Amino acid sequence: MGLERNDGSAAFKSSATFPRRTGLADAAGASYESYGAPGRFLRHRDFLLYSGPAATTTAKADATFRLE
Repeated sequence: MGLERNDGSAAFKSSATFPRRTGLADAAGASYESYGAPGRFLRHRDFLLYSGPAATTTAKADATFRLE
């Protein structure tokens, strides 16, 4: 999956929604969990942003963003 154009469907809206959660690696940060696929979080690695599970310590750190 990559960048997709909004087709106006409920399925697209569900797939494109990532509500903010308490940071997985640091409660002072924020993590963003997929609304349409619970358990998948926005993550960063090697200057890329993607969604995936965050089960390991490294994955949790990749899925935690600092709030400023």
